[in-house]
Amino acid sequence: MNDTAAISAKVDLLARSFAGRLPLRYEKMHAALAQWQADGSDDAGLIELYRLLHSLAGAAGSFGYAALGAAAAVLEQRVKALLESERRDQRHINDIGLALAALQHIA
Repeated sequence: MNDTAAISAKVDLLARSFAGRLPLRYEKMHAALAQWQADGSDDAGLIELYRLLHSLAGAAGSFGYAALGAAAAVLEQRVKALLESERRDQRHINDIGLALAALQHIA
């Protein structure tokens, strides 16, 4: 196996590993959303959701999931706007939940 083929094989392995970890990433995002939903006055869940989306947005494109990365970046910005806003309600939680569910169907 030449160097190019070896590198390609390693990248393919990393991409498969990334794809295999997507369900766990989504599970963590839903848990962060549930934490925020349980106590909207505590931003810890929303901050964690932002962090997870930021990580997904950055990594997805590297492994051939450009559409997923772009969608995660859009949702990340929506969560960031909520973090910067003083007005939040159940509608925001529902909207983020629907967008998160839609995100799972992109990959």
